[in-house]
Amino acid sequence: MIQTRVTELLGIQHPIIQGGLQGLGTSELVSRVSEAGGLGLITAGSYESKEEMLADINRVRAVTERPFGVNIAIGIRKPMDEFVEGVVEANVPIVFTSGNNPEPYMNKLKDNGTIVVHVVPNLKFARKAEALGCDAVVVNGYEGGGHPGTEDTTSLILVQEVASKISIPVIAAGGFATGKSILAALSLGAEGVQMGTRFLLSKEIILHQTIKRKLAELDIDDTTIVKKSIGKPNRVWKSDHAQELVRLETKGACFEDIFPYISGESYKELIYKGHITKGVMSLGQTVGLVSEIQSVEEIFNQLLDEYKISLEKVNQFSYKLS
Repeated sequence: MIQTRVTELLGIQHPIIQGGLQGLGTSELVSRVSEAGGLGLITAGSYESKEEMLADINRVRAVTERPFGVNIAIGIRKPMDEFVEGVVEANVPIVFTSGNNPEPYMNKLKDNGTIVVHVVPNLKFARKAEALGCDAVVVNGYEGGGHPGTEDTTSLILVQEVASKISIPVIAAGGFATGKSILAALSLGAEGVQMGTRFLLSKEIILHQTIKRKLAELDIDDTTIVKKSIGKPNRVWKSDHAQELVRLETKGACFEDIFPYISGESYKELIYKGHITKGVMSLGQTVGLVSEIQSVEEIFNQLLDEYKISLEKVNQFSYKLS
């Protein structure tokens, strides 16, 4: 086991957290990540209603007694009030928030004894999260899938900066998919890692098999940034469809022109039905480091073996001070 303040805070064996995966962070994946000793996160935005989310939370609890949490993306797609109420109602122990400021929900969550972790793109927002009373932050670098923020700062720089300037634990995200990268994150000052792209190639995730097989063939340069034109840059799979979207944005297309590419319905066609000419899917550059579809248990075993081997190699080096 790798012991850090993050494992202590969250009550988990290994400082490995599954990223919030829109439409895919469901009980099938979440329960297995938690059972493997990490932290699985139910993605609230995957559900049409609070009741639907609560039913899936119950399915997680039917499989594992280990800690899990809920990821709530604030102000991204739809109002989250009812889902926060659902988290409190179900007494979910851990909530990860992302997107807009979590302040409107902090009192309700903290009064319930909920651990709150906020995802941030830079030091400014990390300090704000600490001041609000968040228990930890996820620092999301430019390499990561999803919304890395408007700055192009990589995790290598960002994690070091934030970890050195706030007192609450830092979880590194964006560019972490191997045991080597876990060791690197801890060396940079983080006390855990969050992985989204790595779990897209898990057997348990409900992503369509056609898409999984496509992802297993990709290289590190098979992602691109879309939605710059609306001020919400999003790293996604560089499919032909996504590249069409990039060309439209470059030509100054309006929101109505790009909406069919980024709508929730087109996204569902992609991830659930395997229609690669529909929607765009968030994807990190680490996709090029993963070429095998494995069970969650196999993924954890590989991550921990790689971490141990990498640590042993580092310990073989000797240094002389003159």
